[in-house]
Amino acid sequence: MAESRLIDVHHHFLPDSYREAVDRSGNNPPDGIVRLPDWSESEALRFLDSMGIETAYLSISSPGLVLDGADVPGLARMVNDSAADLVERHPGRFGSFAALPLPDVEASLAEIARALDDLHLDGIGLLTHHGDAYLGDPAFDTVFDELERRRAVVFIHPTSPVCCEPAALGFPRPGVEFIFDTARTVMNLIYSGTLDRCPGISWIVPHGGGALPVLSARLDAVRLMAPERCHANEPVATYLHRFHYDLAGPRTDDALLALLGIADPSRLLYGSDWPFTAEPGVARMLDDLRATSLFAGPVDGVLTANAQRLLRQ
Repeated sequence: MAESRLIDVHHHFLPDSYREAVDRSGNNPPDGIVRLPDWSESEALRFLDSMGIETAYLSISSPGLVLDGADVPGLARMVNDSAADLVERHPGRFGSFAALPLPDVEASLAEIARALDDLHLDGIGLLTHHGDAYLGDPAFDTVFDELERRRAVVFIHPTSPVCCEPAALGFPRPGVEFIFDTARTVMNLIYSGTLDRCPGISWIVPHGGGALPVLSARLDAVRLMAPERCHANEPVATYLHRFHYDLAGPRTDDALLALLGIADPSRLLYGSDWPFTAEPGVARMLDDLRATSLFAGPVDGVLTANAQRLLRQ
């Protein structure tokens, strides 16, 4: 049991409407994994109690909503309605980042209004890319302008890169490709000028920033290689310090130290990645996180306070 209440910002769910759409699309299992994990409401609640998690913020993982044969706007509505129902029936145990039917911009603008104004969900969950367009693509400017107007919280989750399946060498893409797709979309957010245009959005980057802690200096070199492509007003480090980072996934102290090289401890958040990370793995990684000496105080309190400030709990 945790020393103090944990807030889990990286927690997935697979309601029946979503799992059925994935099955119909022929994309189950996705991303080269063995199978989609099982999920149920009762198991989710049991997991929270077992891990000492007070509140978990639900989101849809890869492959997202753009599925063969799916009515994507309708699927977004069903998924978000399912999340809102869980939040309402279990006060304080769940929050949710709403799924959007991108790359359909008009339908996404309508779902932002419905999810935040009518369902009162806590923010927006986006994949690193939707269709062929990465976050920061001009096609999505209207969506990000609306999220800026609302000063929304946006949770990012990786998915398989758009063009490079052979490069995965037959391994599951979450192993390596996801962490580079995270860096790819963050680079595009920076150099597209989206972060300068939308400073009021609060971003959560998953998995400790993926490859970003070790690529930060190299991203600055991109400006020298392709100045015509880079529209950021500040050095890359300035933007990286503005992100929040969840700590889902395996992490050594050396990796955490690298993350602290680009992020203040006040920007770090707890994430379990359940059920895509099985419960024994979650427990082991939480024990490792609590054992680190890199925080000034107990890690539960640090990470919980950070999430409370971000999500206005």
